[in-house]
Amino acid sequence: MNTKEALKQLAQKLCGYDFIFHPKFLEELRSLLSKELKGKEDKFFKCLTNQLKYIHDFGILVYQTDGHEQIKGFDGHYFSIHIEGKEFNIRFLVHISNTGTSHFLCAFYERAGHRKDDYTSYTDVLKQRFRELEEGDANNE
Repeated sequence: MNTKEALKQLAQKLCGYDFIFHPKFLEELRSLLSKELKGKEDKFFKCLTNQLKYIHDFGILVYQTDGHEQIKGFDGHYFSIHIEGKEFNIRFLVHISNTGTSHFLCAFYERAGHRKDDYTSYTDVLKQRFRELEEGDANNE
């Protein structure tokens, strides 16, 4: 499956969910699909489908499922979503509102034992990207 087909399938799976994607998140996901996830798309999308359903169904309680984390030091609405398989270890950093709207802010490959790939190095951009989405200027960076 190529990156374009993978993104098309993702769009179909998201139909009906209240998800908003920062343009940088989509760039990061596209890069992951063309590099680290190349040839692993089917396995990745099976895991991803489950995790997206958890985000949709559980909202701000998603941290109680599947090893997801509520990011400390924020207002309780920022989460690290772990999408893991034998061949990949992906993190999505997401803001989820009280109404369940999910804002996907960062996507990256987390390498075991590499502190620089841990989500804590991304926390500086979370509020900025969320603010850009709220203000409608995410495309004008």
